[in-house]
Amino acid sequence: MPRTRSSRVLWLLSELGAPCELVKLAAADRSSAEHLARNPLGRVPVLELDDGTFMFESAAICLQLADLHPDAGLIAAVGTAERALSYQWVLFAMTELEAPLYRWIRDTAENSADAGARERFAGAAAAIETALHGREWLLGDRFTVADVLCASVLGSANTRGLLAAWPGLEAYVARGEARPAFIEAAAISNQPAESARPPRRAGGPLTARASSRRRRRPAGRSARGPGRIEEGRRLA
Repeated sequence: MPRTRSSRVLWLLSELGAPCELVKLAAADRSSAEHLARNPLGRVPVLELDDGTFMFESAAICLQLADLHPDAGLIAAVGTAERALSYQWVLFAMTELEAPLYRWIRDTAENSADAGARERFAGAAAAIETALHGREWLLGDRFTVADVLCASVLGSANTRGLLAAWPGLEAYVARGEARPAFIEAAAISNQPAESARPPRRAGGPLTARASSRRRRRPAGRSARGPGRIEEGRRLA
């Protein structure tokens, strides 16, 4: 599927309008010494910062990129309650939504009778649906990095028809995927690996190099900058 953990970083970069270099990484290259030096697990995405530091884990990358571009308004100032809630929902996306979701998907593929993963996901889905009641985004009217992470995970469930029991979450995913930045990012991540050319500069397989400088550009136009991202084609 085109939806990978790299996709959420692409979405965030589109929201930021951040200069970056996108590099697609072939599956065979993930076990190379060069890539293992970036991520010892051989996975994607990876972000290369301006000073040459490599970092992995998509949620950490998204938080770092939001911090590098505070003027974009995707994360509140350090020490504020809004900042604390952003951390809360970003970690919730990874631990309470994504972890049981992919166990549930594996259990279904293997015809497992174990309902534990589905029940854990159901509890988390009900909790976030309640939190969204009467509001457009998790922090109210303001779209943040927390929405990128939560909506991207829930989008993976929605494409598999797993959100029917939570219409509020289906609507939340639809709002996120209607954003111009999501549409722009999806057009990149949906390209076949062998045919896609990097339209922007960022880092990480994603291997990415990211800059704290920010500029806007028309959708579909390439941007040159000091960042670099390598994008893989599978869930990693």
